[in-house]
Amino acid sequence: MNTGAIGSKGPEMQQRSVNKGVGWGGKTLRELWEEKERLYRKTGCYYGLRDLPLWKEDPLKLEVLASRLLAAAIAGRETTRMISASPIVREVSELAVAIYTPEGDCILQSTGIIIHIPLMGQVIEWMINENYEEEVGINEGDCFTSNDNYIAGMHPPDVYDITPIFYEGELAGWVGTVIMEADVGALAPGCMPSGATERFVEGLRFSAEKTAVNDRHLKVFERRARLGTRMPDLFLLDRKGALAANVKVRNEVGKIIQEFGVEFYMEGTRELIEMERRAQLERVRKRAVPGKFHSPTSFEIYLTRTIAPPHHARDRITLVPFDFHIKPDGRYYLDFDGAGSWGWHAANATPSALLGGACLMLTQTIAYDGKANQGTFLTLEMNTPYDTFVNPSSPNIAASMLFSWPVIGGAIWMGLQSRAFFSRGFLEEFRAPAPMGFATSGVVGYAGKNQWGMDFGFPIMEAPGCSGSGGFAIRDGILSDAIILPPSDMGNAEVWELVLPLLWMGRKFIPDACGWGKYRSGPSIMATYMVYKTDLLSLDTNPEGHCERIGCNTGMFGGYPALSGFAKVSVNANTMELIQQQQSLAHGEGYPGAGDIEENIRGDLIIPRMNSYVKAIAKHGDVIQCYMGMGAGGTGDPVKRNSALAKWDLDNGLLTIDRCRRICCIDARYGEMAEEWAIDEKKTAELRQKTRKKRLAKGIPAKEWWQKRRQDIIDGNLPPLLKEMYNDSLAKGERWPGEFRAFWQLPEDFTF
Repeated sequence: MNTGAIGSKGPEMQQRSVNKGVGWGGKTLRELWEEKERLYRKTGCYYGLRDLPLWKEDPLKLEVLASRLLAAAIAGRETTRMISASPIVREVSELAVAIYTPEGDCILQSTGIIIHIPLMGQVIEWMINENYEEEVGINEGDCFTSNDNYIAGMHPPDVYDITPIFYEGELAGWVGTVIMEADVGALAPGCMPSGATERFVEGLRFSAEKTAVNDRHLKVFERRARLGTRMPDLFLLDRKGALAANVKVRNEVGKIIQEFGVEFYMEGTRELIEMERRAQLERVRKRAVPGKFHSPTSFEIYLTRTIAPPHHARDRITLVPFDFHIKPDGRYYLDFDGAGSWGWHAANATPSALLGGACLMLTQTIAYDGKANQGTFLTLEMNTPYDTFVNPSSPNIAASMLFSWPVIGGAIWMGLQSRAFFSRGFLEEFRAPAPMGFATSGVVGYAGKNQWGMDFGFPIMEAPGCSGSGGFAIRDGILSDAIILPPSDMGNAEVWELVLPLLWMGRKFIPDACGWGKYRSGPSIMATYMVYKTDLLSLDTNPEGHCERIGCNTGMFGGYPALSGFAKVSVNANTMELIQQQQSLAHGEGYPGAGDIEENIRGDLIIPRMNSYVKAIAKHGDVIQCYMGMGAGGTGDPVKRNSALAKWDLDNGLLTIDRCRRICCIDARYGEMAEEWAIDEKKTAELRQKTRKKRLAKGIPAKEWWQKRRQDIIDGNLPPLLKEMYNDSLAKGERWPGEFRAFWQLPEDFTF
């Protein structure tokens, strides 16, 4: 590596005539990658940068370089968003752009679906190690497309378009754009089919394929997309938008290199990564208390009620023990020892997907200053045992819901990290968990004929803007919070109606659905739709849930978990008759247990269990309700909730007086004249004193509880699925089985 004077040609530049690689200094990309790895192993610093000469010489110049690159990435993303024909891109902003080193390490990233930022880098690294430089060719104007999760990724609808950045004939880096597609030609609904158990039914797969030359897509690629998807125009326009973003960023990076000098750029981008690595360690040391934080979790998968092939249609619950270590030097270590077996379903996790979840968690909770890059991830290590749920051994697994456990595990991790922040006294950084995404949000996919008579497949994309956050340590949670997509937006209903055969009848809060606590979670929205101008609309939900039978306790310090997602479907509904009679329709959910589908609509009501498969065809006039809740938790004991906050919830319909009295122990009366609630402070004090006494009377010593639960284990008083779950992890784990048996004082060879 050239560490000499800026502006001079180092030895790498002089070797070009010998090695004739496309990389900086004439080296091959494989040589650059191997050198980077060797120097990091030797020194513990990115590219061996124990010193930061450019930062010492001119820190402001390096900061300007970083800000210019960040601006370029964001400008590329926004340009594509504003010209896109896809409402997923235009309305919800399901895209992101990042700039990489020649070796595939992220330098800077835009806003957007940043879960994919390190994963696009993994695709670049894969291409390098698969010798694309010689066997495929990497040239100026090329574009490589990938959505193969065997290489890297979160699930097939997230398509990566990656373009090399050349400067004076040498590869100076890469730019990558990710866009989520509405349809990739999979088993209906075409994007995230719940019945997928193998990759062979999940539609088009591009395994880091060259799809454009000279900044023009290849005709063979366009034909393949047109014949392989239900909505080829949206798919191809998204590819053109991604290519446009890449070209815009590539051109801007070329100007930046010309302005700053290629040596400064190459050395400077490496220093930016090393600086972020050190900054991340420093942030953790300042804000978190080191130690081990433990949260065993489970993942429920019920395929016997889906359209899965008979030999894959089985129900299972998988245990995923989760140990989060914060080292004294600031490094993070995630240990999944004891994770159960992978299976033939769409919701296994992979090390790549777990890294994506880690990117979300880190950039939204601690590394949120706009400088997150590969250095952030260099401070993280993971133990993902091979041939388990978190590291499947088969390349043929389905990946439609690959993101499910990483986003749920990310929420759990958020809660564990929040404890570390709280222990250090950083209350502002604390937030209760919320499963990140629409993995828990009702109906997720539609397919069939749209209102224009065309075949289509489309996921419901309101969830990022309709879901509430967990409660904070100093205030209530917020609406429109999905860590999967920081600039959350539910989109304009009028735009969704252009592509989906649905009429939006209302978006409303459900009373009492928050995770209650001293500070409650943010409210989530239920959307109500009427099926419009189609007689063929199939509904698909995700059966790979996490809290259908085993509740996910997202509450913190005594807070309650919130209501998770669900859907209601009324087929053969009398909506048209009600419209003619000018009668009330369905617009939302009323008092718990009395939703206005039940009150106003006559039809065959289907209320699926959480994340179950809906075997129904809806048609014009039928009604669908979809609750976008994510089960976010409250913080602190609800009995300590400020009565003024409860009054606001009562006045705004988030809380009913019954739950207010039972959960928050706050009494109030509604004033008809004032049209608002008035808190009865005296009765509130009496209620709270009575509740505390009842709690003390109900408590049992921990030793007694432990003895009863131990006897249940010895006697096998567990449901069959739980026995299978524990036996699976006891057979798979190395460290965890010993800890489990030691805690319950069981024989060393104990199994159920």
